[in-house]
Amino acid sequence: MKSQSKFLIFIALILAAIYAYRFTDWFQEKKIQIKYRTLAERGSAKSSADSITFYLEKEQQLTSIKVISIDDAATNKYPHALWHLVSDSNSVPVTDFIYGATPGGMKPKVAGLMPEPLQKTGNYRIFVEAGKIKGEKDFQTR
Repeated sequence: MKSQSKFLIFIALILAAIYAYRFTDWFQEKKIQIKYRTLAERGSAKSSADSITFYLEKEQQLTSIKVISIDDAATNKYPHALWHLVSDSNSVPVTDFIYGATPGGMKPKVAGLMPEPLQKTGNYRIFVEAGKIKGEKDFQTR
């Protein structure tokens, strides 16, 4: 092979590596995409917020779910968890779950602890983990 051919092959390999790094997600940290929807309670005049359903981009076997108040996180380095679940061993793969409900195979991190009600006008952040894959989403209640 001539040196010019070797040089062109080398340049092509460098360009392919740059393309793969910059324009694909092969080398990026995997993230869980989270969406949410607020479902209004019919005929309810309670002081807490409406129920919130969280949707995941694809089915995940979650190992941790945690909800904190953004206002609390602004003033505290370690904010209080309003709802914190961990996987017992093998959780059931889910694509959606409701705030306060316990997906199969998960339990409260602190035994017997119930989720705290969300305020009607609150700013919150949810963290989810599925093994090494993590995701977070800020959300508001009505």
